[in-house]
Amino acid sequence: MGRRSDHSREELVTLAVEAARAIMVEEGVAQVSARAIAKRIGYSPGTLYNLFENIDAIVYQVNAGTLRELAAFAMAALADKTDSLERAVALGRAYVDYAAEHPQPWLAVFDFRPAPDSKPPPLFEEAVALLFAVVADCLTPYFAAGEERLRDAAGRALWSGVHGISLLHVTERLNQPEGMTAADMGELLIRNFLRGLKAKPD
Repeated sequence: MGRRSDHSREELVTLAVEAARAIMVEEGVAQVSARAIAKRIGYSPGTLYNLFENIDAIVYQVNAGTLRELAAFAMAALADKTDSLERAVALGRAYVDYAAEHPQPWLAVFDFRPAPDSKPPPLFEEAVALLFAVVADCLTPYFAAGEERLRDAAGRALWSGVHGISLLHVTERLNQPEGMTAADMGELLIRNFLRGLKAKPD
């Protein structure tokens, strides 16, 4: 394939990231490769390596965008909620719903296996921090000042449970009771978890 110069560097980066996400949606993260991306955007694989250090850098950009989109989706679900319990429930339902509506990009965040020497770039770690900041904000009313580390640990534990429900649902292995959705199961978990937090000794 001959060289092209139809796009600026910034435009090429955007095209490559969008193409990688499209491949994820259609075929899963395992099928994302320099050759597949290059074919979609009409450039050579070598062009991609002039823009990105490796294929992992492209996938990290896509996954960071997915996490930012998920955080925005969750914050929108909280916009009209003031009660602390209902905010947490709405957050959990938003997480389950987003995973169900965008299964492949969501799975790619967790199924992605970077090279052993590949480190997450700052933009990915910032996206992770943004999502957990939303969780922490919902749990803050359940903890006293100075308990931030405990709050964050509780947030990770609660997220792990809701994530597990979402994963089983997306992979069609969630055997929920009749009449109960995956989001209902997430809500049940959250309500009982927070009930336990309210009952914790001082």
